[in-house]
Amino acid sequence: MSASLLAAVKQAAAGTPAGAGRPAGADADEAPAGAVPTVPGNAETAEALHVWLTRFEGQILQRLPKGTEPGPFLAAVRDRLPVLEGCSPASILEAVLACASFGFNPDGKEAVLTREGPLAVFIPTYRGYVRAMTNSGAVTSIRTGLVYACDEFVYEPTRPVPDDFRHVPDMDARRRKADLGEPRFAYAFAWLAGGDRSQPVILSREDGEEIRDQYSRAYQRAVAEGRADTFWHTDFWHMVVKSAIRRLPKTVPMSAEVHALMAVDEAADERRPQLEHVPDPETEALVAEAERAARAAEGSQDVPPARLPVKANRRGRSKPKKQRGGRRGARGRV
Repeated sequence: MSASLLAAVKQAAAGTPAGAGRPAGADADEAPAGAVPTVPGNAETAEALHVWLTRFEGQILQRLPKGTEPGPFLAAVRDRLPVLEGCSPASILEAVLACASFGFNPDGKEAVLTREGPLAVFIPTYRGYVRAMTNSGAVTSIRTGLVYACDEFVYEPTRPVPDDFRHVPDMDARRRKADLGEPRFAYAFAWLAGGDRSQPVILSREDGEEIRDQYSRAYQRAVAEGRADTFWHTDFWHMVVKSAIRRLPKTVPMSAEVHALMAVDEAADERRPQLEHVPDPETEALVAEAERAARAAEGSQDVPPARLPVKANRRGRSKPKKQRGGRRGARGRV
């Protein structure tokens, strides 16, 4: 993304209404050139937002990581525009750019574009976190699950890994669904590249409620305003699983991309600009190269030094250079 675009977005974002968590003062007229006014939602407004957003399509696509298909990404963005009607156009652009920086399609699987008051925000799902954690190569997979009363579930932290943790879902009850009842726990753990397993993070409903009540600014604002439209309201156990995954970096090596994703997620919750925390591709490449060099250097300590190559003579035997040189000198005097 060009510096001029970033400056335009920051200037426009500063024009959001007071109390939105960003500096107040300007109005929607200070959004990037061509921005449409924020008006009550209707199909014409969504289409107008789409037309305006296409002016920045080049900059948006520049943020997509290599290998990300632009077509599905742009289609997913367009599908979300009706939900974002009435949001500041500058915040819509900022949310789209932040989402593009991680290469997530905002189709609800790995990420979503949604509204937080007058602002559009990019929110990664727990599947987005899983993808980011496995991108670095240090983590091969993330396992998550919900434990119901009918399941076999044992966690004995004093036993050796992997015998300390066991979850056997009752598949018959899952097929019946009505017999499941409420989950008892959500958990997450990681398998590392070396074959080790991380310590599992296990959260109960009470743990989830405590995290929600103490740390989710979006939930607190919704309660104060009499709303029940946050993800903590509509998909409680999804958020508990996400909270378990977000606690894995305390014991599992994580890449700069994961830490950036956590910062962007927190910025959305607190209505702060998200673009300040997105990963920088050039910096990411340098960090990745440094990490590869460090792993190669560590690995070289375990490998015996290679023998220096020795040139063989015509009969296939190798001889010291001095001896071979002496013979050449002798033949020259004959």
